[in-house]
Amino acid sequence: MIQDLITFIGRFHPLWVHLPIGFLIIAVFFKAYEVFGKRPAMQEAVNFSLLLGTISALIAAVLGFMLSQSGGYEDDLLDIHLVAGWTTVIISGIAWWVNKNEPRFSKKLNYIVLGFMILALSVTGHFGGSLTHGEDYLTAFAPFGEKQKETKGRVLAKVEDAEVFTDVIQPVFRSKCQSCHRPGKTKGDLNLVSYETMLKGGENGPVFIAADAEKSELIRRVTLPYDHDDFMPAEGKKPLTEEEIQILIWWIAMGKADPKVSLMAADEEIIAWAKPRLNILGGEKMIAVSIDTVHLKALEKMGFRVRVLSHESGALDVVLPSDAAKNQASELLKALLPIKDQIYWLSLAGTGVQDADLNQVAQFSNLQRLRIENNPISDSGISSLKILSKLESLNLNGTKVSESGLEALSEIHSLKSLYLWNTVIDSKVAKVEKMKAEGVKVVFGN
Repeated sequence: MIQDLITFIGRFHPLWVHLPIGFLIIAVFFKAYEVFGKRPAMQEAVNFSLLLGTISALIAAVLGFMLSQSGGYEDDLLDIHLVAGWTTVIISGIAWWVNKNEPRFSKKLNYIVLGFMILALSVTGHFGGSLTHGEDYLTAFAPFGEKQKETKGRVLAKVEDAEVFTDVIQPVFRSKCQSCHRPGKTKGDLNLVSYETMLKGGENGPVFIAADAEKSELIRRVTLPYDHDDFMPAEGKKPLTEEEIQILIWWIAMGKADPKVSLMAADEEIIAWAKPRLNILGGEKMIAVSIDTVHLKALEKMGFRVRVLSHESGALDVVLPSDAAKNQASELLKALLPIKDQIYWLSLAGTGVQDADLNQVAQFSNLQRLRIENNPISDSGISSLKILSKLESLNLNGTKVSESGLEALSEIHSLKSLYLWNTVIDSKVAKVEKMKAEGVKVVFGN
């Protein structure tokens, strides 16, 4: 309880620490104006600014010390920051005393003390920034010296050279985890900068258990509810996406947490997701799935409504309104073929699509949601959809599908929701019960 209170109060340090910086710097500017502008009346303003700076620096130092007790910071950097902070407090106090009693001291001494005060303040700020943002935060983007490493990972000659941990997982860690788990700031005593440091684990033990994702602390933390105290990444930072979590689970469970396991050994879905994120040498480099905006505008002119679900993956939600179909659904579907791999959600409700048209729909390999309700579709057409291995939701309300058509749908193992209202299928037939037992939500009402 007491430690929690100390941590709570200490967390005001980042807010408060800017006050002494402002007071002490403005005091130096006031002093320069007093000297070069020959404004002796500014003497009192300098004294007052230095006094406020000293008092606020003392409070900031106390708050910083309280925050340091929460742990998670690299000891050497923390020690330097603490020493520099208290040194700043002492020197700013001396600067206030010397300036207030300037007639008793030489002006040269006053200037020297002010100079050392700014130096101590700069050192304190630099190491404070290093604790928070990393040791290279100041030079990472400087136009000199060694450039910072690309977060996308090493450069590869071809996709087949990619390793799951090095080329896919590590860039995710650098982007979303290492701000808190790196040299200089190891929250929970956990360092995620390399496989070797991961093996050391943190204050809660091992980060992962090879071949057992469910018992791995890393997976537990990233899959908790956002508002849970143990959820990671914490404190409002961008969470891992569902795809990033899935590749972590695959690497631990199927890849047995092997740092050298090839990306080519992963599932096809994982490979497809990872490819655009790899740093491929030369013309083969894939940085993102491009969206053909010209083609999308052409589709909109035809009557389609198109929405981008993800700019990162290029996923699209496409709707063909019934009033736009005008009995030309078959021809309009052909216009979708150039972007078939980017269509994740598709609605063709009430557009008059026929069984033969579903052969085209079956080519949309990434389709996850499909609405084809209120169309003259029968079992023969439905059988074409069984190859859609990613389909999760299928709406067949008001179609001619019968119990026989459910046989083909049972082969879609990814299916989670099936809508069968206003069809001839009885909700109590064995095939429906079997699908429900397998985890499919079968809906017969509004």
